[in-house]
Amino acid sequence: MTTIKKIAFAPAKGLMALLIALGMILAMPTEHHAQEVEVVIEGEDEEDEDDPWEDVEFDYADETLLVFFDANQEVSALQRKTQERITETTEDYGLTRERFDQIARAAQIGALQDGNFSSEEIDAFNQAAPQVTQIQREMQGMVQVIIEDHDIQMDKYREILNEFRQDQELQEYVTHLARERRREEILEERRREAKEELERKKAEEEEEEEEEEGE
Repeated sequence: MTTIKKIAFAPAKGLMALLIALGMILAMPTEHHAQEVEVVIEGEDEEDEDDPWEDVEFDYADETLLVFFDANQEVSALQRKTQERITETTEDYGLTRERFDQIARAAQIGALQDGNFSSEEIDAFNQAAPQVTQIQREMQGMVQVIIEDHDIQMDKYREILNEFRQDQELQEYVTHLARERRREEILEERRREAKEELERKKAEEEEEEEEEEGE
C-alpha cells in the first residue's frame, strides 16, 4: 500500500498544477457566452430609440472585444470536447470523473494517505493521470493556435478574460456587440439576396424582350 501511495503522489502534483494553470487562464467564465448569439430582426430600418451603451466606456475597443469573443467561442468549444475526452479516459480506468478529481485534489494537498481511497482507485488514478495530463497539454497547444489565428496576443486575451469574468456589464456588452454584428450580417445577406433577385428578374426581362424582338 505504501508503495502505491508514493507512486500516486508524484503524477498527481504535476497534473493538478497543469489543471489549475489551464483553468485560471483558459476557462470559459460564463456558459451563456459560449452559446450561439440569437438575433431577432423585425425590420431593416428599425432602430432602438435609446442606446443603453451610449455612455458606457470600457478599456478595450469594440473590435478587440469582438476578436476576443470569437476566439473565446472556439476555446470554449475545445474545452467542452477536452472535458469529454478526460471523462472518457477516467472511465476507461474505472473511475468516474468526480472520483478522479477527488483523488487529484487529495494528492495536491498531501491528503492521499488519509485512507479515503482504495489501492485499486489509486492504481487506476496513476494509470489515467498521465493520459489526462497529455490531453490537457494538447488542449493548451491548440488554444495557443486558436488565439494566434485570431491575431490577438495571449497576454491580451488573458487580460480581457480576467476582466470579463469579474465584470457582468462587460459580459453583457460583449454579447450585445456580437448580437449587433450578427444582425448586420443577416441584414447584409438579405440585401445581397434581394439585389441578386432583382438582377435575375432584370436579366429574365431583357431576355424576354430580345426574344420578342427576334420574332
